[in-house]
Amino acid sequence: MKRNAALFLLTAQLMAIALFPCLAEAEEGDTPATRHMTLQEAVQLAMKHNHDIRIAGYTVEERRQAKAVAKSSYFPSIRNDSSFLHVTDTELIQIKAGSLGVAGGTSIPPADAIINQGGKTFTTSGTQITQPLTTLLKIKQANDVAQAELRASREKAQLTGNDVALAVHQVYYKILIAQAHRSATEARIKASEDLQSERVEQVKFGSTLEQDLIESRAQSLQAKQEMLTTDLQLSDLNLKLNDLIGLPLTTALDLDPAAAEVQPTCLREECVRAATASHPEILAARAEVEKAQASARLAKTDIWVPDVEAFARYSYSNNVPFLARNFGTFGIHFGFDVFDSGRKKASLRGREAQLSQAKENLAKLTDEVELAVETAYNKLDRTHQMLKVSEEVVALRDESSRVMQQRLLQGAALNSQAANTTAQQYDAKALLLQSQLDFLQANDELLNAIGRTPE
Repeated sequence: MKRNAALFLLTAQLMAIALFPCLAEAEEGDTPATRHMTLQEAVQLAMKHNHDIRIAGYTVEERRQAKAVAKSSYFPSIRNDSSFLHVTDTELIQIKAGSLGVAGGTSIPPADAIINQGGKTFTTSGTQITQPLTTLLKIKQANDVAQAELRASREKAQLTGNDVALAVHQVYYKILIAQAHRSATEARIKASEDLQSERVEQVKFGSTLEQDLIESRAQSLQAKQEMLTTDLQLSDLNLKLNDLIGLPLTTALDLDPAAAEVQPTCLREECVRAATASHPEILAARAEVEKAQASARLAKTDIWVPDVEAFARYSYSNNVPFLARNFGTFGIHFGFDVFDSGRKKASLRGREAQLSQAKENLAKLTDEVELAVETAYNKLDRTHQMLKVSEEVVALRDESSRVMQQRLLQGAALNSQAANTTAQQYDAKALLLQSQLDFLQANDELLNAIGRTPE
């Protein structure tokens, strides 16, 4: 199969050069270098440079760091708070003379005394270590949420990679098919031109009607119009493939027509089981369910569990009234919302609604994946049957072309008849190549439906 496709496209390229030599006469400075590429190389380039895949990778990294942030809440935190303050006034303490007693006939104090309570400008600095206690329950649920988000992002990144690889395969096959149809159209143009030349002579000798000459001219123009349409399609497909694999849009590509052989696939029931067990979209949906469950547990914990933290603090003060310059503080912090206007209960009901939505979405995606596997499996069977029919048609066209060439050598056939037979042979080979690539694409779609990356 691979050798036939390669030989056919090589012949088509040689014919294109023979029929359209002007295409090969462009100046080297104006024509970009052509890059030869296989299907596997195109997929590898897409995995490295495609924008969607790179964005998905950055999303995974973002979720990984969010998970690290959530995990850090398990451990004690150390924080320093420092302040430099200035007050406009302070309270004074006045002690009357003799208010503290009399010693040896001397009043204490001997005169009224005014004591200042620190300075107007003072500094405080404290370093505190805090360890959450009951909030560890909430932290665990928050970690479960972050872990579920990380798994979901990884599965979505895998799904994006699968979809991009499938898109590369599809565009790659479309280009090969369009090139084969272009070669077949070139053969039809040549056959139409030969027929037109013969009918011009026949009209001169009166052996045919001028209407036949007009009809042959119309057929030639229609074939050229189809050629222009195919060239436009090839240009668009090349742009799309370059965009998918991350190359400059003007890069000229020479695609290798040799595709990988189709590996035996699983049975229909096995494919469905494999898809429901390992498809990235289903795994991502399951991770979303786990995330919703963890969010609901977190909302429940937030309602009933108070915030209790143990802390130790070392403080420094300067000019602060009634405080030593250096001192330590140890204690337990307790916090509980006595009344929050129903905010936490409403949050819990919202999380429960999200959980129901996530479960329903998982059921929906499971059904969709099963449907996609069944559809892809049916397409694989149909394209395999079409491939067999195309091979029989090519065998018949080859035999017809052989007989026509013998008749041409014997003088029993016209050049236009031989050219028309050759064009029909090219059409049959183009349809065979299309059937081969359709079969390969159907296999790729089945692998994608199962959740595997087409290679």
